[in-house]
Amino acid sequence: MTLDELKTTLDSFSPVKIEFVAKVMESLANPPSASIRSRGTWLTSETDWIEYFGLALSVHHGATTEPLGLSSFETVFRNACAHLDWSVDRPGSQTQRFVDMVVCPKSGNRRRLSLKSTSARNLSESSLHVSKLTEAAWIQDTRTARDRQDRTLELFRQYQSTVTQIIMLRAFRDGLDMVPYKYQLVEIPVKIFDSIQQAPLQVFERDAPVIECTVDDRVVASVAIDRSDAKITVRRVQLSACTVHVEWDRT
Repeated sequence: MTLDELKTTLDSFSPVKIEFVAKVMESLANPPSASIRSRGTWLTSETDWIEYFGLALSVHHGATTEPLGLSSFETVFRNACAHLDWSVDRPGSQTQRFVDMVVCPKSGNRRRLSLKSTSARNLSESSLHVSKLTEAAWIQDTRTARDRQDRTLELFRQYQSTVTQIIMLRAFRDGLDMVPYKYQLVEIPVKIFDSIQQAPLQVFERDAPVIECTVDDRVVASVAIDRSDAKITVRRVQLSACTVHVEWDRT
């Protein structure tokens, strides 16, 4: 829509529509400040992508105090990619286990993404938590350490052969009823799970095993198999082992 077409459309709006548009315009006029934390990544090298996502955050909080949730995050992420004419699969078209979205930037590197979001209180500045990496219904039926080991190692072989990146949006806020003051976009490399394949049998003797993930002899995360909720949780993922692409400051 051209500027003249936009003006003509606005002239036809009712007072209620004009008031609504004015609020949206006010939000767009005051976007959050973007701070690039890792320069030259496949996302931060595209300034239009960063701007588009920040404007979407502005519009979102022009209407609600709630953090941008997972479904909205996926929509905004997808739209920002489409804005750059990147190849993106259609919503709901993905049938691959573990994968939420497939994106192919103009660089040609096809990325199979698992998207996560969190707005938990007291988010750490040095580590993060993935409350549900994936389901693990089988954990409730396994009875031996060997079985738990075999099922866990096979699950992570499948996960790492399918997902290329885990992308998490973190919304920092002072209280559950407060508007987020900062959003942080983090990429968790799936290679942090490599060492799971070397986990000894004794680790799986517990009904709900906790497996340390190491990179260069340094513990960078812990994988916990939650028996009660039948899921995989990833704890204490060190941000130093991840890529923090960008932060949007709303203060």
